[in-house]
Amino acid sequence: MIPDTPGSGVAGLLSAPRDRLERTAAAFSALESRWLLAAIAPVVLTAAVITAGYVASGGEDPGFPPQFATFVYGVSNVVVLGVLYARFPERVWRASALFRRPSKRELAAGVLATAAGVAVGWPLTTLLADAAGIARYTVPSVVAPFGFSPVGILALFFGSVVVAPVAEEILFRGLFLGVVLDRGYGPYAAAASSLAVFAALHAFTAGAAGVVNALLLGALLTWLRFRFDNLAGAWLLHALNNLLEFLVAISVFPSLYAL
Repeated sequence: MIPDTPGSGVAGLLSAPRDRLERTAAAFSALESRWLLAAIAPVVLTAAVITAGYVASGGEDPGFPPQFATFVYGVSNVVVLGVLYARFPERVWRASALFRRPSKRELAAGVLATAAGVAVGWPLTTLLADAAGIARYTVPSVVAPFGFSPVGILALFFGSVVVAPVAEEILFRGLFLGVVLDRGYGPYAAAASSLAVFAALHAFTAGAAGVVNALLLGALLTWLRFRFDNLAGAWLLHALNNLLEFLVAISVFPSLYAL
């Protein structure tokens, strides 16, 4: 059972009412813990495809086009979600893809969290990276030497803006959190475990500073998920954040990471 968490005060900022969290988590009671691995499956599939390319080319650079990994990651997420949709009972899938109609308060919280993430989180990522002596987190440009790369732009938009905000919210803040909560852990333990895995996986795509960035973003996403027992607000924040990073990548906006 999930420990009692009051609806106000510090604990109330993290959790939705206890009965709502319990009803959500109860859907995962018949699901084996091994399904937690689904959260890392897209990264594993992406790594397998890239590794296969190097093996096929005899260890030489296979010459993948720009943003190839981002595109493959997007496709891998679609494949994993398709498997889950086909294998899960309807009740489990609905609890994983926990998209209810959001309230105005939730939408406002998602927008405000986005503003806070950009105004505070982006510069803080740089400050923490500098303090730790690691390379700064940067958004790779998709501007080719002689202009924009349409393929790179489409691949980046598909993988990071269209797919990732939906898929990662379902996998981490839906499935992963739900299974951990059902196993008897409280909201704080579930949040910490989900956040740790979410951030660690970004080391493969964005380096050590990417882990810092994912921790800061993930904390806001997890707060929205628990505060409203819904993924709509978290998806909005995730999508807006990734859209802004996409606009930085195509040189429409300057990056606050570099400040």
